[in-house]
Amino acid sequence: MADQLAAEERPVQEVLGVHRSWLRTKVSESKTKVTNKVTERAKSLIPMQRDGETDACMVCGRTMRPAGVVRGEGRVCSPTCARQWAEGIS
Repeated sequence: MADQLAAEERPVQEVLGVHRSWLRTKVSESKTKVTNKVTERAKSLIPMQRDGETDACMVCGRTMRPAGVVRGEGRVCSPTCARQWAEGIS
């Protein structure tokens, strides 16, 4: 009789308990999901290079990342280039 009670209680305890390997799997899946979302978000923030168009400093000619607002000529890459450009105007 005692053997029957012990056998009946065992499955209940196994159902209530969560196995560590299952938890590790869930944590790993969660980390992967978050990592993929962060990577996707970071890639969306990187400006895309337009085909055949490169933005360059109008003073020194250094290539710059494309900007969403200002394109083409009229951009400078540093305060030094801005000063040189302003001195050339006056």
